[in-house]
Amino acid sequence: MSFAVESFLAIVAVVVLVLVAGSFEIGEVPLLVQLTAAVLGAVAAAWLLARRLRTRLDELRLVVRRADERVARAESQSRQFEAVVRGMSEGVLVTDADGRVSFANPQWRELFGLTGPLEGIPVLELGRQTALDTMLAATLGDGQAHQIELELKEPLPRTLLLNSAPLHGAGGAVVVAQDMTEFLRLTEIRRDFVANVSHELKTPLSAIRGFAETLVDGAKDDPNASAEFLDRILKQCSRLEALLSDLLTLSRLEHTAGKGRALPVDLAIILDEAVEVVSERLAEKNLQLEVDRRSVPSIQGDAVALERLCVNLLDNAVKYNRSGGRIWVRLFESDHAVVLEVEDTGIGIPANALDRLFERFYRVDKGRSRAEGGTGLGLAIVKHSTNLHYGEVEVESELGRGSLFRVRLPISEAS
Repeated sequence: MSFAVESFLAIVAVVVLVLVAGSFEIGEVPLLVQLTAAVLGAVAAAWLLARRLRTRLDELRLVVRRADERVARAESQSRQFEAVVRGMSEGVLVTDADGRVSFANPQWRELFGLTGPLEGIPVLELGRQTALDTMLAATLGDGQAHQIELELKEPLPRTLLLNSAPLHGAGGAVVVAQDMTEFLRLTEIRRDFVANVSHELKTPLSAIRGFAETLVDGAKDDPNASAEFLDRILKQCSRLEALLSDLLTLSRLEHTAGKGRALPVDLAIILDEAVEVVSERLAEKNLQLEVDRRSVPSIQGDAVALERLCVNLLDNAVKYNRSGGRIWVRLFESDHAVVLEVEDTGIGIPANALDRLFERFYRVDKGRSRAEGGTGLGLAIVKHSTNLHYGEVEVESELGRGSLFRVRLPISEAS
């Protein structure tokens, strides 16, 4: 009701009161005045009631608006939470107080190979993982966080680290599953790497010490013996130098990976330099080298890493070839990639060794590899250098007939 209407009613009420008061003074109240007073009194009472109702309605509207805002805020937070949980790399499972599934994000489903609706299903029925069920029962029972390691066989062999925690107030629990498979694999690789490096370093160092002690014990006085032992010491030093050089190369490749260090590189020039590096050893073993080097576009890459790739492939073909054998090197473009092939007529590689060929310190014939001066890191460097350039490396081999190594390096749009 507007201010003008309220003022008008107030004035009318005053007038009526005056009239009524005057009538009482003369001792009579006319019927019209009585009716007017009654109507205006009812209107005033109705106005007061409406005013109270309007105030109450305004208060209710404010309460409802605040409630709506809180509900909208809660729904927004819930959507944000669900989006975060769904986007996590870890698997997340939420249960009610009875151990039945309330929510499972896509990662949990993937880890355990689950499909279809899961809400309301007892956790024990999710892949029949009794260890998971036992941990969840403990969390729901004592209200404490628990942790276990779980080995999965299906859908894929995996090692999971599971952490459970109670949902205080909600009467349920949450379980987070972290896939530790890759981490454990890398840890094992690092452990094996340290052990292999220690062994590889210990062998030449022990030999050098033994030769030096022999010289100190009197062999130095024998010209022929001292010359022989000094020659062996020099060979072991060369072996150590090669090993340390390859270790530094691997470290550099791993440090460079993913950092975008790339410049235009002409692989044909790199290949010519690699051939020059191994030319002396080619002559020593009377090996015939044929190079089919076609015109190829430059690639975006690391020139030093690519040179080591080419040198190591050629060096590998020389080491494990027969005296008087042949080596074919082919460089060409195919399917928007530069392809390098190195083929030899060497001793070949057993089929059961092909999968491990690019592992660090893996040798098909350990005795022959060391005798040829190999560090066991050459093909690992080839693999790392190829990966650095987002390429692929593969090998074809037949025992006793030779091997073919093929590297594909993609040509970038900038080339």
